[in-house]
Amino acid sequence: MKTKLINYIIGFILIIYYYFSIKTSYNLIVLNKGGWYFGEWIINYQDGGFKRRGLLGTLFIWINELTDIKLEHIVFAFIFLLYTVFFSLLFKLFWKEKNNLLVVMLVLLPVGFGMMVKDPNIASKKEILFFFLYLVYILCLRSKVFIKDITITFFIIIALLTHEAAFFYLPFVGLAYFMKNSGSSISKIKKILLYQFFPSVIIMLLLYKFGIDIKTENTVSFFKAHGLTLSEMGIFDYDTNFDVLGHYKGHFYDYQTYAISILLGTLAFHIYCKFNKVKINFIFLAIQIVFLLPLFYMAVDWGRWINIFFSLLTIFIALEQKLVLSRKQEIITFVLILFNLTWKMLLITQGFLTFPKLDDFLKKIFYFIYFKIHNLL
Repeated sequence: MKTKLINYIIGFILIIYYYFSIKTSYNLIVLNKGGWYFGEWIINYQDGGFKRRGLLGTLFIWINELTDIKLEHIVFAFIFLLYTVFFSLLFKLFWKEKNNLLVVMLVLLPVGFGMMVKDPNIASKKEILFFFLYLVYILCLRSKVFIKDITITFFIIIALLTHEAAFFYLPFVGLAYFMKNSGSSISKIKKILLYQFFPSVIIMLLLYKFGIDIKTENTVSFFKAHGLTLSEMGIFDYDTNFDVLGHYKGHFYDYQTYAISILLGTLAFHIYCKFNKVKINFIFLAIQIVFLLPLFYMAVDWGRWINIFFSLLTIFIALEQKLVLSRKQEIITFVLILFNLTWKMLLITQGFLTFPKLDDFLKKIFYFIYFKIHNLL
């Protein structure tokens, strides 16, 4: 297919994603004022002191005190602006590339950006800031804009103080730096360690050594004084002693199905790289996977962590070469696109869902194999 037509298709898909992201964010932030979504954005330092995830909330509280604008409107305005700029830049990223059908396949991938439609609850999460900062960095690299190493350090710190999960995706920054900058490998690795890894470790130590609990004795009264009553406390009532392993055991099958989604996402990227003859540094990807393991142990929303991984990988790979596909490759890609429309991955517990009959069939196979192995042991 012609590049121009493919770019229009990608642009149309991005408009749909933008619409769902804004609509869902408005419902979760302004209408519902949910503690798990809205609450995460208003964690702040003013109601008790230094704590993890409190940087942006501190800014929003300050604006609220200065202008008397409702907190939910301030947060939504920020998210609206962030999504608007992000999708504008994402469109710019794809529009200037000579895309083929494989790019459409990746954009529709349910474990990546496709999750914005398949499970809209992924919207309004703080990782949109990660996506935005990474996208800006990738665009700068494509435009050969010189970025000082200390500038990268600064924005990494901003991301970490916004949400500490950014630490577990640091290898993506190192991957882009290593593959897109000139210089010797040893020199680039030294700079990655000095300006990216070590400062991040220091910030994480500060957060967990000196950071107080997200909820303090003043939190509820503090929000009421600022004209806000949450529909649920959500993140502010999270039990740090929550039995994560018990939760996994109680949803054993559901969490295992995330392996299906990861496998399908990996297969999609493998085909993309094979057809386009793209090579990604395996060492950095291996390091990235190792970095993510603690996150999957500590936090139960696996769909979120998987989505961040594949979304960042999609942004990164957008700069790589795209070849003209043969007729056979286009047919294979078209089948993959249709297949991507038939399944989804949810934020929590539901790792893979498809047509009800096929879903039931997969469950029967799983339980048959599971109990056979269990009886043998």
